[in-house]
Amino acid sequence: MEDLFTNNRTTYRLFELNNIIKNVISSALPDTYWVVAEIAEAKLNQKGHCYLELIEKEDSRTIAQVKANIWAYEYRKLSHKFQAATNESLKPGMKVLLLVAVTFHEVYGLSLNVKDIDPAYTMGEMALKKREVIERLTKEGIMGLNKSLSLPLVPQRIAVISSPTAAGYGDFFGQLDNNPYGYAFTHTLFPALMQGAEAEQSIIAALRQARQKRDLFDVLVIIRGGGSAIDLNCFDSYNLASQVAKFPLPVITGIGHEKDDTVVDMTAHTKMKTPTAVAEFLISGLRSFEENIIELQNRVIKYTERLIRDENYTLKTLTHRLNFVAIQLTTSLRSNVEGIEKDIRNVVKQFMQNALSRLGNLEKVVRLLDPVNILRRGYSITQHKGRVLKDVSLLRKGDGIETRLFNGVIKSVVENTKEAEESEQDQTVDLFSGIDRA
Repeated sequence: MEDLFTNNRTTYRLFELNNIIKNVISSALPDTYWVVAEIAEAKLNQKGHCYLELIEKEDSRTIAQVKANIWAYEYRKLSHKFQAATNESLKPGMKVLLLVAVTFHEVYGLSLNVKDIDPAYTMGEMALKKREVIERLTKEGIMGLNKSLSLPLVPQRIAVISSPTAAGYGDFFGQLDNNPYGYAFTHTLFPALMQGAEAEQSIIAALRQARQKRDLFDVLVIIRGGGSAIDLNCFDSYNLASQVAKFPLPVITGIGHEKDDTVVDMTAHTKMKTPTAVAEFLISGLRSFEENIIELQNRVIKYTERLIRDENYTLKTLTHRLNFVAIQLTTSLRSNVEGIEKDIRNVVKQFMQNALSRLGNLEKVVRLLDPVNILRRGYSITQHKGRVLKDVSLLRKGDGIETRLFNGVIKSVVENTKEAEESEQDQTVDLFSGIDRA
């Protein structure tokens, strides 16, 4: 029946064809080959065998792809060698230089059996990639962006990105909360995977969550500790490093990388080696601030005490001077008052003497001008109708007049009148002027 369909043509069963291919490959490619490739997938089964998917890209396009395997006994040896040199495990995205043997299996097809690995090549590729990331961040002007932020004097409100199961996480908070100075810190955890293929995106997601609540915090801390030193490649990625560089709060890292700084360490505000070192840094910052405050307080107290001493001395000096001036002023015033009092007594005495002299003169004048005394001297006073007669023209013939003498009164009747000549009037004026002066 089979011959009927084959019609005497040469045919092969699939197993036979695959076996031919296997023999051809085995004959044509008997040796091992150093191959450069990128790991697209890496899986480790329960038996310890590692299965890889290797690719080669050109302009982001895959131009070659093949499966590879590392048997358990080889994987234990090669993984230890690789991790010891690079601090990394084999994982997707990593470029490797592998010593492989080309094999073909009738069921599983073509694959490469890994015999050895050269960590130096991967380290060079990692260093090149890291350098390219640093150059890109520098060109974009964000490499030192986070470092330009001012670290608060008292950073007590702390946002933390870490894995809650990490040993370093517990050490960090234990040291903060039990610091010997009794400083109070508040801390909020934004959980993230800190190793593995998903670590980069997990940390970026935590950064975005913390950014939304940035007003609640003074600083952001990224800590990783307590595990192996492998799987730190994500901290050299551009995406994560740029997020840290542009974060609006100062970022402090403590991811436990002892041999070299990651790009995230370089873009962060402050880099410490371990979570414990980060806690010590924060505590020492508060301690330094407190010491500065205490020193300033002591300086203020000393300055105040010196100022009080100086002012007391000045006050005492002024008091002594004031007392001396007061005594001098009192003495001077007393002397002046005594002089003024003496002058007043002299003035009063002189005034009284002058007044008495004038009073005596006035008394003499009064006595001289007393009508009785004038009448005694031979003068008389003539009255007409009860008034002293001063003008002869006021009289008429027949008017009655009274003439008062020193010792009596003469009543007369006017027969005629005669006005005095001008010369006679002058004599009369002179006469009475003399009386006034007397």
